[in-house]
Amino acid sequence: MPTTAARTRSHTGFSPREAAFATGLSEKTINQAIDRAEVGVPGHARSGAERLLGFPDLLYLRLRGDVGRLLSAEGKRRLRQQLAHAVRGRQSPTAVSIGVVEVQVESEARALEEKLARIEEARTFVVSDPEVRAGEPVVRGTRIPVHALADLASQGADHDELLEDYPALTRESLEAALLYARMYPRRGRPRRAPWKERPEARSGGTR
Repeated sequence: MPTTAARTRSHTGFSPREAAFATGLSEKTINQAIDRAEVGVPGHARSGAERLLGFPDLLYLRLRGDVGRLLSAEGKRRLRQQLAHAVRGRQSPTAVSIGVVEVQVESEARALEEKLARIEEARTFVVSDPEVRAGEPVVRGTRIPVHALADLASQGADHDELLEDYPALTRESLEAALLYARMYPRRGRPRRAPWKERPEARSGGTR
């Protein structure tokens, strides 16, 4: 069975929001790089296709901040190509050379894999079932909506307070739920203001 690292390296569907979390860059910076066709599938930004990135794109963006000022536009293009080639070949290079510039890759690749593993783990703690709160994403094994938890956290509720109010949660599942809500914000307007009704605090069932 493929390891988490192997799955993240082969995945080609990272959104700009996921890329921002994984690279430490702003979502605006990620989108600007896509608009310039510096990363992503050429023509997708202009055609209106979904703006998705692969592992080599994210690794390139992490590295670009440190070495971008040392490389010309052609050097950046060659760096991106070498990273894509290494990932396709299932290699794990410690460094790549662009002219006289040697770019250290190994530690950044590991850090990127750890960030992406956190996103993947967050997905395992969240489920969406049409028969539970009309399909609204909830913490697995509960009826607690992840976006309502995120609303409460954004208004100042800390983790200890939320764990006390919702004993069905663990610290791990709470952190995963908050990360999930950050990566995948709700669509449209919330049904009710979260300060008017907290999610079902003490429910441990799924119905």
